[in-house]
Amino acid sequence: MSWFEENKQILIALLHGVMVFILLFVGLVIFTIQYDFTDVNMAVLAFILATTCIVFFAKSVYEIHASTTREKKLAEEMAEKYIKSSEQLFLEVYNNSPVAYLIVGKLGDIISANTAAARLFGVSADKLVKRDLFALMNAGGEEHQSILKQKFQTGIVVSDEEVKVIRSNSFSWTKLSIFQFSNADGKRLSLVTLVDVTKQKEIEIAKSEFVSLASHQLRTPISGMRWSAELLLMDGVESLSKQQKRYVDRLLSSIQRMSSLVDDFLQVSRFELGTRILKEETVVLKELFDDIIAEQDAKVTLNRLKIYKEYDPSVVKIQSDMALLRMVVTNLYTNAVKYSRIGGEISVGYMRQGGDLVITVKDSGMGIPVAEQQRVFSKIFRASNAIKEVPDGTGLGLYIVQKAVQTLEGRVSFVSTENIGTTFTVVIPI
Repeated sequence: MSWFEENKQILIALLHGVMVFILLFVGLVIFTIQYDFTDVNMAVLAFILATTCIVFFAKSVYEIHASTTREKKLAEEMAEKYIKSSEQLFLEVYNNSPVAYLIVGKLGDIISANTAAARLFGVSADKLVKRDLFALMNAGGEEHQSILKQKFQTGIVVSDEEVKVIRSNSFSWTKLSIFQFSNADGKRLSLVTLVDVTKQKEIEIAKSEFVSLASHQLRTPISGMRWSAELLLMDGVESLSKQQKRYVDRLLSSIQRMSSLVDDFLQVSRFELGTRILKEETVVLKELFDDIIAEQDAKVTLNRLKIYKEYDPSVVKIQSDMALLRMVVTNLYTNAVKYSRIGGEISVGYMRQGGDLVITVKDSGMGIPVAEQQRVFSKIFRASNAIKEVPDGTGLGLYIVQKAVQTLEGRVSFVSTENIGTTFTVVIPI
């Protein structure tokens, strides 16, 4: 607020006083001209007028000051009442919220905890005070724990990080969020929220276990169906009619798709359950890539596709997980073949880049719509143009690629333009 706005009322009162003085003085002069007041002491009269104006001005200033003081006091009382009411409301919400809340100092020391937090940690709220927040939880590995601490110390917002809250003889799965703020004294504090997601986690694990079990159980009957169909085709070469052979071929094709679907579900469940462990071995890259490319020769020939191999001759062997590498390259190459149009081109290759192996699979296929690219690695997702042109598909291939690459401690990215093509790049440390 400016000085003028603060003293506006006083200035108005002063102006009124000056105007009253001028009017009285002018009136007195006019009156003196009209009548003869030679015996009147004009100085005394002017003094009386000035005194009257000063008294008027002083009275106005006093009333204004008194009114302003009352208003200011009333505003302060209302503000204080509002602050107390807000503080009381905050404390009630903080203490009675079903979500676990903690106020934490800049070193990670717990300053206060609400009832839900005490219940989550299995101790009274006062026993949580002064304890190290990060010593009471497990972020799933030392590296993740260290990154979480660094985010906290540097002031980076932490949102929905999955951590385990450790109790004396058990733990709970939670979503951790940390928001930093400064109190009235300028001291840096953090509000920590912990949302218990143990039940949701248990449901996810149960679902993954069910899928894994079902996939294992389905493998045996599917294998039996395939063998029976193959035997029927082999033994009935002469006895089966052309139409009957066509039916058996369709049956074998359907069994193969079902087998691939079961394998995909099994791989997904292993990744989600965390049962997929790295098994390093010597991998001869050229042999691996040639083998994967050969598996799709029939479709490549049928669609008249041109395949270009771009192998780095300086990279012959690496130590890695053969099965995971095969999984990554197979899914990317199979997609390239599946979604390339007749007469299209596909480039497959690898090269060394510093301490990394860079794998690229490039096609001239239908591409991925821009609006859908952020969902490419989501589970059971297929682009709208892919569904339209190639109805068959599980939507699990790229999800499996991402999980496999993460298990290999690598990263995967892509560049795609609709109706022009897509290039996938996988970078794996070697």
